[in-house]
Amino acid sequence: MNQIRDRFWGVGPTGMIVTLVVWGLLIYVQDAIPLPRLKLSTGWKWSLTLVFLADGFSTLIWSLVTLTSSRYDQQLVTAGPYAFIRHPMYAALFLSGTGAVAFAFESWSVLLGVVPLHLWWMRLVRLEEQALIRRWGASYLTYAADTGQFFPSLTTLKKAFSESRHRDDTDL
Repeated sequence: MNQIRDRFWGVGPTGMIVTLVVWGLLIYVQDAIPLPRLKLSTGWKWSLTLVFLADGFSTLIWSLVTLTSSRYDQQLVTAGPYAFIRHPMYAALFLSGTGAVAFAFESWSVLLGVVPLHLWWMRLVRLEEQALIRRWGASYLTYAADTGQFFPSLTTLKKAFSESRHRDDTDL
């Protein structure tokens, strides 16, 4: 099992399969029990679906480009989206994906399903983070303390904002 956690994709395939099953079950429940649907016009429904898909795919691509352009097997990656969150690919999958599926199927159950999915992903990535701690030690612990798991921490956002302001000031 350690090989699975230590490889490039980590716990992603397992998480993806479970997430897809959960979405399917929630859509089934939505249809089997006549639960209220999200009330959106066709334009809003597809616009919101596309926004979540675009967000998810852009985050996935940015993450993959960052990983492949770095030496992720030789140093801890803390650039690109990893400067803001520790697991951007997983966040893109279950957060943006849940939004896209919820709006595409007009499903409150899928939209609310993001809460148990988030809790499940938090538990799942602990396995991967243990492997990262074994690999990178104190560097990873410091990174994890400053960087949110699936959402940017206030510390990270403040740091990015101050660096951005500093860069703007020096450009003048």
